[in-house]
Order: sequence, then C-alpha cells, then structure tokens
Amino acid sequence: MGFTEWAKSVFGGAKQAATEATANVKEFAAEATENVSEFAAEATENVKEFAAEATEKVKDVSEDVVAKVQDVAGDATEKVKDVFDGDQPAAGQTQTPGA
Repeated sequence: MGFTEWAKSVFGGAKQAATEATANVKEFAAEATENVSEFAAEATENVKEFAAEATEKVKDVSEDVVAKVQDVAGDATEKVKDVFDGDQPAAGQTQTPGA
C-alpha cells in the first residue's frame, strides 16, 4: 500500500469516526432534551399541585380565622348589649343586690 492509499484509509476512517461521533452527540442531545422536557413537565405539575394544596390550606385557615373573629365579635356585642340593657354593671360601677 502506497502513501496515497494509506492516507485515504486513515482519513476515510477519521471521517467515519467523526460521522459516528456526530450521530452519537445528536442522539445524546435528543435524549437529554427529552429528559429535560419530562423533568420540567413533572416539576410544573408538582408546583401546580403544591400551589393548589397551599391555597386550599390558606383558605381553610382563613375561614377558621373569620369564624373565630365573628364569634369574638358576637360575644363582645352581646356583652355590650348586656351592659346597656342593665344586665351587668358598667365598668367601674357596682351593682346593688335587689336594686
């Protein structure tokens, strides 16, 4: 084999290796892109579920707080009505028995 044939063989082998390497890189990139897409979709779904759960919990807590505030306001209103209706002495006053 002469130099020319040898060079063609070497460069032909190098060209084949480069073609295979390029195909491998393309395949790896496609798989990596698919994996990233799947991960992003799963992460997005997880965030949506977490946000929905957190929103529901905040809503439940808010409803509990509103109910408690309404209870306290109702109790305070009743106590104020009792004072004005004469059922209880006003602050700083004493109630005389039998009066």
